Amino acid sequence: MSILDGVQRVLSLYADGAMELSFTDVAARLAMPKSTASRVLNQMQHYGLLDQDPATRRYRPGALLAQAVRAGMAATPLDEACRDVLIRLSEDSGLTAYLSTLNQRETVVLQRLNGSHPVQVLSPPGSRRNASGTAMGRALLSRLSDTEFQALYGDDPTQPLPMEGRDCPATVGDLARLVEQTRADHCGVAIDQAMPGIGAVAAAVRDPATGELRGLCLSFVSFQADAERVARLRAAVLAQVAGLGRTLNDPYWLT
Repeated sequence: MSILDGVQRVLSLYADGAMELSFTDVAARLAMPKSTASRVLNQMQHYGLLDQDPATRRYRPGALLAQAVRAGMAATPLDEACRDVLIRLSEDSGLTAYLSTLNQRETVVLQRLNGSHPVQVLSPPGSRRNASGTAMGRALLSRLSDTEFQALYGDDPTQPLPMEGRDCPATVGDLARLVEQTRADHCGVAIDQAMPGIGAVAAAVRDPATGELRGLCLSFVSFQADAERVARLRAAVLAQVAGLGRTLNDPYWLT
């Protein structure tokens, strides 16, 4: 079997819906010799096709794949409308502004606009994070119905979540409470949680015509933001995303 054959077979597992796979998973599911599985996975990680979680040692699709897919997709009208909002937010604040979507339990960066501030928080398009630990993720999750949330996380509130950082939700029940608070606030804020030293303010829109879900956020290094500045950023994000939501006739932003 050539290395490309192995790559194709591994990618087919993710195409079928797998989110993360261990070395043992790949070898067993593909009936592949362990030495071959190890060689294929190492090569795929080396060339950016897969990322490996340093804690769990499990593999997930790499940022390079997400970037390649994104490059081949035309921006939707919603993405274009969101970009206009990102431009205003970034220019007014000087901060990095992001547009992301939800892929299963992860957020995926679709667009990034660099701000004018000399210190920036930069994650490239295609970057993925667990939704549970970020303001962006919780803003996106807050736009799901209870049925959609349970389809992702199950209905056992004691089910543990990956431990990512300080003050991140430890269980599905903890996450559900944070998501409900974000839904009530129409906005998520996270500082020094999954990403120490980083803060973000995020809100999300859902196009009722297409069902497309997008999250918009401003990101900053935490030493830049005292409580007063975070409040101003939160108000700015709310005002801009609410305006977009009303334009879309998103019921969440009409009340």
